[in-house]
Amino acid sequence: MSAKLLENLTSEELAVRLAFVSAHSALRACLQKTREVGELAGALRLGTITEDGIERFVSGLLKDLRIGERFEHEIALAALAAVLETRPTDFAEQFLQDLSRLRLAEMSLCIRVARECLKRRVNIARCQSRVFRLEPDEECVLSVVTSQSPFPENGNTLENTTVTYKVA
Repeated sequence: MSAKLLENLTSEELAVRLAFVSAHSALRACLQKTREVGELAGALRLGTITEDGIERFVSGLLKDLRIGERFEHEIALAALAAVLETRPTDFAEQFLQDLSRLRLAEMSLCIRVARECLKRRVNIARCQSRVFRLEPDEECVLSVVTSQSPFPENGNTLENTTVTYKVA
């Protein structure tokens, strides 16, 4: 089923529903309201679809890229950009950066959508978790970064919290 969610991004039905939208900012907004993007975002949050799976899917799509011809999977890449806009991972950031840096007339619409998604990315907390094994009566000092701005040009602000725990 997870592969089906990715395949839905290449459906003719989705392309037809969005064919009337030519402005990249409007396309981004419309994509984020589609069932396909919502289901894919949910599956990604749940781990049903992985970032590796998305990477393989995109690699498969790019095999159809022909210089001088409009790229037939522009809506799919634009939809992926919309899905990844609020995802707080390095993969999402890199995907949007890489797509937005392209200079291809064949893919101009999805490139502009990716640029719009980058502009609208909010201050997303980068989360990591670690498991520590401590002996009783051992003290542990943790320093936790709770927020990191994905926009270094706007001031890469960090909020640090330091907590000391004593294991009982």
